Amino acid sequence: MHTSTVLSASDFEYRHTGNGAAPIPFETFCPNYHELDRTAVVSPRLEDGVLHTGLAFLAQATRFYDQLRARTTNFFAYAQHFAFFDANEQGIRSGNGRLPLQHPAFGRPWSNLDVWPDSKWICSPGSVSGMLKTVWDLQINRLFWPHGFMPSDSEEQLPPYAFKMLNSTLKSVCYYNTPAPTVEIRGSRVAEKIAQQSISYLTDLGVQTDATAVYEPVERHRQISPQEFLQSMAACFETD
Repeated sequence: MHTSTVLSASDFEYRHTGNGAAPIPFETFCPNYHELDRTAVVSPRLEDGVLHTGLAFLAQATRFYDQLRARTTNFFAYAQHFAFFDANEQGIRSGNGRLPLQHPAFGRPWSNLDVWPDSKWICSPGSVSGMLKTVWDLQINRLFWPHGFMPSDSEEQLPPYAFKMLNSTLKSVCYYNTPAPTVEIRGSRVAEKIAQQSISYLTDLGVQTDATAVYEPVERHRQISPQEFLQSMAACFETD
């Protein structure tokens, strides 16, 4: 999928949550956006990111293409967007157990969201510190993190300089599938159709959950500062 030919900025609307909230600009949702930003979703189960961040990824991909279109109409490029999965020798974790890494339809939901090529589908240790290390290793700038995915007392710890580097690299963090959202994204019918199609592709992988049967056309996320996020992850870092 290459959404540059079917989506534009007008296909998305952003609002703070709450009744009567006025629209907000893209820059409030993604402050200091740059086309080279590296955006990732941590998806402990394969389907989590598809179900809850599809519109967010489409919106950022559209801004990426808008910036390219401002300079040229002759391009073949994809944004630096990544999906991180809990994977081990038994396969990729899903709501229906582990799926084989070689499953032919494994990346289809993600490529439909312009998270492509397959080098952007990252297999990671499934612990909180394992995912956080992957965020650090790939120098991610914008992060979508599942609400409630917090460190345990037995986390493997990262060196203290990892904390400092993440504090410098991260521009924005959003919790997804959260009970306390602060911002919402609404998509046009075209954007909704693409997001819904990605969800439908999960059935090709044998992922059948109640969530896949109902598509919510509004995505809600909780924006927090990178500093607040990293403080909540303090158990994953060694102290100086």
